[in-house]
Amino acid sequence: MTTSSPVRVSRTQARRYRGRGVDTEDLEQIAFEHLVRAVRNYRPSGDSDFRSYAVPTIRGGIRHHFRDNAWAIKLPRRLQEIQSRVNAVQATLAVDLGHWPSNRELAEALNVDLREIIEAEQARGCFQPNSLDAQPAADGSTRSVVAQLADPMDTYALVDQIHALQPVVDDLPDRDQLILRRRFVDHRTQAEIGIEIGVSQMQVSRLLRAILGRLQLALSA
Repeated sequence: MTTSSPVRVSRTQARRYRGRGVDTEDLEQIAFEHLVRAVRNYRPSGDSDFRSYAVPTIRGGIRHHFRDNAWAIKLPRRLQEIQSRVNAVQATLAVDLGHWPSNRELAEALNVDLREIIEAEQARGCFQPNSLDAQPAADGSTRSVVAQLADPMDTYALVDQIHALQPVVDDLPDRDQLILRRRFVDHRTQAEIGIEIGVSQMQVSRLLRAILGRLQLALSA
């Protein structure tokens, strides 16, 4: 790595978390602090380079900051309960529906008022979807793969959750990312995905549940 490369890496990690109520400069400062910590603690070995050690250190520091400072205002118990219930059913609903459930679908599944779902999701925080590592879509718009997991027709899409998931999806094995893309972006059936990757439809279903379970854990972390 060149002298400036670690700085670029820390800035890239910081900017993944833009738009969540913390200024970009503050995020970069947090990232730089943990970059320095990584430099101090890194012990070279044949198994890993500095970048593979620094990135998790920086990400972990930023995530700890959000966890430690996220709830300046006490969230009503009712909304906390709804958030917990949403986290518990999203992965299963996504597999059953073939897309990431919209707020309306969540409200129907949980038998609660749509307005309560919206309030609970808005309480997680807001961000700008275009701050993610987006890719041009066929219609010329810019949307990331993860953004397309949300229902594009839902004006209250789960944008905060998409933001939280982007780093997790980036860390998934190539096959898992391919499965997500084929199912939720290309809208392939589980049987079609199975043929492509050489496994049965039942195995694809199990893989999807495992992948979405991991994403679900990331949302509740």
